Amino acid sequence: MRSRVVGVLLGLAAAVVALWIPFWWWAPAGSPTAFALLPLTPAVAVVAAVVAVLALVLRRWGAGVVAVVAALALAAVVVPRAVPYGDPMIRPGPTSAAEVVATVNLQFGRADPAAVVAMVRERRVGVLGLQEVTPAAERRLDEAGLGAELPFRASMARDGAGGTTLVARHPLAPSGLSLRPGVFSQVAARVLTPAAPVDVVVAHPAAPVFRDDPEGWAREITDLPGPSGLDGPPRLIVGDLNATLDHRPLRELLAGHWTDSARELGDALRGTWPTDRAVPPFAAIDHVLVSGPVTPVDLATSHVPATDHAALVVTVLVSRSDRGVTPGA
Repeated sequence: MRSRVVGVLLGLAAAVVALWIPFWWWAPAGSPTAFALLPLTPAVAVVAAVVAVLALVLRRWGAGVVAVVAALALAAVVVPRAVPYGDPMIRPGPTSAAEVVATVNLQFGRADPAAVVAMVRERRVGVLGLQEVTPAAERRLDEAGLGAELPFRASMARDGAGGTTLVARHPLAPSGLSLRPGVFSQVAARVLTPAAPVDVVVAHPAAPVFRDDPEGWAREITDLPGPSGLDGPPRLIVGDLNATLDHRPLRELLAGHWTDSARELGDALRGTWPTDRAVPPFAAIDHVLVSGPVTPVDLATSHVPATDHAALVVTVLVSRSDRGVTPGA
């Protein structure tokens, strides 16, 4: 009897991990249930491997074969995220300069302002994207010294979760990029770094579980500006995209020649949310996407008290340019 129960359980587990593959590929982009489950894909890949081993050891051949196929397919999806690309487009030297870019979701403006400023100082952040910025949070950040560290600002702060701000160590200019309106605000500006102008978009697509039109989340990701070419200025999208590499809208965006810094560096299994639970953060929903003559070379996360997101800090190499660049080019 016990053997039969074990066989049934292994068969059910094998079926679940096998069905995860078409679910991962074809899950409706506007489904709140799919949105919530898809970040568990790396864990499901581990479960598939465990089920495969148990089934084969116990000679449950049917379940074992199904689980092995599922484990291999899921490994093909998940394992590359831990493997860095080995040939960076831009290398350290006289023709490039490092810039530190960070993003942090302040969770309704409640994040500890002293911790945010300490992170900026410790990491020497030059470009910072903030989401869920309220006017009161901006005042507290400036009182903690953020304005002294990063004096240039493009802000659309507002009460609630919809505010977004870009602050920088270097002067800002219009980027010429067109941003389509979403539930939450977005900002874009050209950061005039010493090496070259860099266009930065701070984005925060509203998750399908927190809106009246769940499919609008995918549309907001699709509507983000396109990538820059190698002959254009570097272009970055930073922020809480409410999407992992397992969500189809982000996969489709990356297929259009955007590069996810964490994926490029083999660190895309590092979760940034939630940081306020008993379990470690498992969902990598905060991103720095790059395009054009720019390459990520280092990535770290930093704990910020009183928010449920870790700060994501990425060092990028920017190709030096002495020529002027037309906004929006």
